[in-house]
Amino acid sequence: MTDRQQTVAVMTLHNSPNYGSCLQTYATQAVLTGIGVAPRIIDYYREDAIPENETDRALNGQLVKKMPIFRLPGVKALARIPVSRIVARRAAPLNEFRRSRLALTDRKYYSYEDLEADPPQADIYCTGSDQVWNSVWNKGFNKAFYLEFAPVEAKRIAYAASIGKSSLEEWEKAPMREALLKYSHISVREEEAVELLDSVGIQGAVPVIDPTLMLTREDWGQIASNKRIPAQPYILIYQLNKNPEFDQYAQKLSKKLGLPLYRIAYGVHEKRRGEHTIVCPRVEEFLGLFLGAEYVLTDSFHGTAFSVNLGRKFVAISPGRFSGRIMNLLSMTGATNHYLDDYRNLSIVNQPYDFAYAQQVFARKRLVAKSFLTTAVNE
Repeated sequence: MTDRQQTVAVMTLHNSPNYGSCLQTYATQAVLTGIGVAPRIIDYYREDAIPENETDRALNGQLVKKMPIFRLPGVKALARIPVSRIVARRAAPLNEFRRSRLALTDRKYYSYEDLEADPPQADIYCTGSDQVWNSVWNKGFNKAFYLEFAPVEAKRIAYAASIGKSSLEEWEKAPMREALLKYSHISVREEEAVELLDSVGIQGAVPVIDPTLMLTREDWGQIASNKRIPAQPYILIYQLNKNPEFDQYAQKLSKKLGLPLYRIAYGVHEKRRGEHTIVCPRVEEFLGLFLGAEYVLTDSFHGTAFSVNLGRKFVAISPGRFSGRIMNLLSMTGATNHYLDDYRNLSIVNQPYDFAYAQQVFARKRLVAKSFLTTAVNE
């Protein structure tokens, strides 16, 4: 090693249009800074994340699922302008957080070809957290997340990368193996991913916790804002998937506990009768709402992770596919009794779970991840 601080170029899903992506990137940056290196987040955009393409993504994906009217002929064309406004409003607090909190590269990269032609300069190249190796989300094998653009001789590592699936397609096994053989050290976010990598000949991957769990309640409290926290006790809803049973359950729980519902929403189309809706809060306010909640209802992995890490009473509801990581987290922390398996069960939210035990688990897991990263950047 030299006395010069090593630079690490991080490739992750930092600009997906949700709070979890922002916060896992911030946490990754904080963890790397904590071991004495200088991280830079590569400002790379998948095609569907390029700002001018996000309206199409909303019209063809999220809004179609949540509002079936968009399937009717001609409706999409009429809706383009109002939907573009929804997309811009949703992006605004996330973009503000990225600009103010993330050490982004000076250049934006809008394609793999951009990265290959002018790669960011760094001592180490790191595939960061989130579902960066999920070929469903990436709509194929995305070479950017496998650091194929890095110089031939460059050190490549992976920190808390996720495949996000329980199995691999045959077509992706060979290119994945070829790319990952160039990595000197690999850590992944799920035990399941260790097994999948082993099955394609990539051995020795280390399972680590999600980066957001590397920061303590006190760490998150330092950047959280209390500006949007209601004066009275409340139930916080953070829901990513349309689910009428979830909505009905929330109403019943509110009535039973005698507490109002406050929903963090990405747009006005997510408003529900009988709830208070907080549309597109700043990322710091998002954290404050979790810290201040009496109870949390969520179908989000990061919503569950923040609930456990911040010591909130909560109910974790299945998001459908890719729900294994929520159960893995609950199993690890002894909180599986907070995973809803019956919408008639209104007592689950007050089932005990040992917050002190969960924190002990996180403390051990934090040491594992820090040890992995320290070795990865210094060997």
